[in-house]
Amino acid sequence: MKLSQQQLEIKSLIEQTTLAIGDDPILSVAVALVESSLGLQLKSPTGAKGVFQLTSIAMKDLLQEMDKKGNEIIGILCGLAFIHLLIKRHGTVEEVVRHYCNPDDYDFYIMRIKNYMKELSV
Repeated sequence: MKLSQQQLEIKSLIEQTTLAIGDDPILSVAVALVESSLGLQLKSPTGAKGVFQLTSIAMKDLLQEMDKKGNEIIGILCGLAFIHLLIKRHGTVEEVVRHYCNPDDYDFYIMRIKNYMKELSV
């Protein structure tokens, strides 16, 4: 199969991510190929979106599964996806935190985030 440079990059990202969480990269890439041919910006007539053609039903299912023991990776991946989105949208730690936490808690939250970041970077 001949893939474009963009498809190869998406394939590599899927492979790296699935390996990092211990899932099967071949299955994950195959699903993405069937769903979107590794196309990032695709949207189906039914509203499914992205490389894996996720729907609001799929997102609701993810939220429900996050509460179940043994599914901790789902919550971690969803949280990382949200933080990634905020970083791309807002760029700075301050703005990411502003959009992540309750606005009433911002001063306390940003202070704690910065303290932890300082400790973790030592």
